[in-house]
Amino acid sequence: MADVGESEDLPGRLPWRRLAGLLRPIRGGLVAMVGLSTGGVLVGLVPPLALGVLVNALVERNDRAEAALLAGLIASAILIETVAYVLSDGMYARNVGRLYRSLRLQMFEGVRRAPSIDDEERSGLASRFISDAETFGVVVSLLDSGSMLLVEFASAVVVLGLLSPWTIPVVAPELALTWIVTRRMQEPAALASQRRQEELEHMTRSVTRELSRRDDPESPIRFGAVVDRVLGAEIHLGWLQAVNMQGSGGLAKLGPIAAVVVAAFTGTHLIGTLIAVYLLAQRVFWGFDGLVDLSLGLQTVRGAVARCFALIDAPSPTTDQAPRLPTTT
Repeated sequence: MADVGESEDLPGRLPWRRLAGLLRPIRGGLVAMVGLSTGGVLVGLVPPLALGVLVNALVERNDRAEAALLAGLIASAILIETVAYVLSDGMYARNVGRLYRSLRLQMFEGVRRAPSIDDEERSGLASRFISDAETFGVVVSLLDSGSMLLVEFASAVVVLGLLSPWTIPVVAPELALTWIVTRRMQEPAALASQRRQEELEHMTRSVTRELSRRDDPESPIRFGAVVDRVLGAEIHLGWLQAVNMQGSGGLAKLGPIAAVVVAAFTGTHLIGTLIAVYLLAQRVFWGFDGLVDLSLGLQTVRGAVARCFALIDAPSPTTDQAPRLPTTT
């Protein structure tokens, strides 16, 4: 395996056609999962809108009957939304379980075809069958989350524009700023994630190698150095992820407040309507921030996906010059 310093670039783009091929056997489950998730998002628009009407009914008209009816509508919508998400999460577990099984069987067949694997290479295979394979679950999760966030963002923008059109010219520049801040931090975070994975694989091999030299008094020192490198990689990644997530998250919190101020200054004085504007603007910024963050998730799994396909594509022993299994990308 290459040292961390030798890996300066991320792997290439995700092989979407091959990923689609792996997902094809579970496409029915994927459609059901995404349908339930996006349905829950659309139902989730009811509470903020109904809450605004409820507050106006109580404050402006003191209409308790209407308020009670709206409260029941809000409770029902929240219940339906929750059930939809529970069913979607259950479908996700079923989908990724089937995906893991298919992927690991293909990886196993690839390893069997490999012409030669030495003990050090073999000691690192376990991590590929566990941690690397499970990154494919992230791809499924991103498909589900991406659909939800896109629907949440688009639907909230439309409803917010209808409710208070003057908020859109203020919201748009803040969304652009959120995009810029987040994207600038994603490439370093993706590189840090790749380096962490390389260090973990190196540690997996080091365990086997150093345990075979247990009588060597230098063995604990060498393994300790490997573990320290993992620690450094994890801390570095953690800081970059914190800046990336919290930086854009702070802008996402500021946006709804700005939307309410604009709505108030442009003639919206009903308390309930301002509450609805705030809640809808929250959904706009949360949805957009989540969509931007998804690209970071895609970048951080590229290395593991490439390593899994490297096992699947292991050359046949009948080839004239079959290379050894690659240990990194």
